[in-house]
Amino acid sequence: MSTATPSPFREDDFRKASASQPDKDCVRVARRGARVELRNDTVPFGSADDLRLVFDAADWDAFLETYRATGSAAGTCLEVVRRHDGLHVFRAAVASDVELVFTESEADKFWLGVRHYEFDAAAFAA
Repeated sequence: MSTATPSPFREDDFRKASASQPDKDCVRVARRGARVELRNDTVPFGSADDLRLVFDAADWDAFLETYRATGSAAGTCLEVVRRHDGLHVFRAAVASDVELVFTESEADKFWLGVRHYEFDAAAFAA
């Protein structure tokens, strides 16, 4: 789903996988309470083009568990499609007009962060 209401997150609430280079663009995740948002930090924060994928935390947790158990996001809240040009399109599995596009390297670092529990509730509580 797209962000229908203003985001409760500030720019520094978003984190990326620890495997990502500090000065490189990447998938950013923010989490608080029952809300999780994904954004692409190649887009200036807060700009009109700063689109977000928004998920319920319970659905996000199910995605994390499924990916770690199967190596796939199939059947979860997050749909990821690898295009013929090697770019990866992230979108919500429910009807949404928001798509975030990442390079192979950016997507790989995100998946590594998922496998290392970097986007779980406990990681944001620390």
